[in-house]
Amino acid sequence: METNEPDNPDLIKNKADLPRPVVMLLLDSWGVASYQPGNVFFNLKLKNFSALTKNYPTALLSAGSQDLGTRYRSLGAAGQFSKQLAVAGFSQLNLTESEKLILSWHHFNGGRDKLLNREELKVVSSKTGKRPEDPEQVISEITQLALRDIKKGLHDFLIINLANLDLVSASGNLESAQAAAKSLDKNLGKIVAAVLKNKGLLIITAAYGHAEAMVNAATELPESGISDNPVPFIIVNQDYQGKNIGFPETLGSDLSLVPAIGTLDDVPPTILKILNITPPDGLMGKSLF
Repeated sequence: METNEPDNPDLIKNKADLPRPVVMLLLDSWGVASYQPGNVFFNLKLKNFSALTKNYPTALLSAGSQDLGTRYRSLGAAGQFSKQLAVAGFSQLNLTESEKLILSWHHFNGGRDKLLNREELKVVSSKTGKRPEDPEQVISEITQLALRDIKKGLHDFLIINLANLDLVSASGNLESAQAAAKSLDKNLGKIVAAVLKNKGLLIITAAYGHAEAMVNAATELPESGISDNPVPFIIVNQDYQGKNIGFPETLGSDLSLVPAIGTLDDVPPTILKILNITPPDGLMGKSLF
């Protein structure tokens, strides 16, 4: 369904010179904390994620509110972000799985339930019952859909939620969560390669952490809720390789030593700045650089 939102090319400068596609990749449950037992990433080799933090601008963002809906509204700036992209003439795809639909679509878009002009929503069934035993199951399907869209240039802007780590870590099984993290890293590598090959731009972040704190350090009992730890923010594009654009220097592979420089509210204005799109009036947050 299309809305009456008019395209306004004046909002954007030199669109033809911008990277395409632009992909916003959400890795929910990927929080950052010191390496210790109970942290899924403890002693886990994730070569693709590690390579990105070494070669591209990487920062940490404070997650803020413990309410999931609030965090997603921050990532989508209460619906203003996707509307501004549409008005600037960007076609959009929101690709998620069914268990994340309310967050990835409804809350991200500020409660909007109608498609904007040139916007598409694709939902892959989570098949919850099989998820803990097979972390490859749904993420592979979402990755293949994403790769097809990127390679064929079907949309200007993609929002992709790779939620296998999130849903598996919720089971409390550390071994299964580590397998899910490895699977996520493998699929992350495929998406990174496709985006770079097509001279696109990839923004990696998360709405919240949990996998980094699956066990309470004080009680040694499983943690059931999301954490208040910071989440990563990475800009991947050929023009940003080897640069930190003013972000704090990462010290080896332990991102927990890096101070947070912003919040989830700052994600939309940062992306709009990269795309040379004028932010809408009243948009929360500010660009990270």
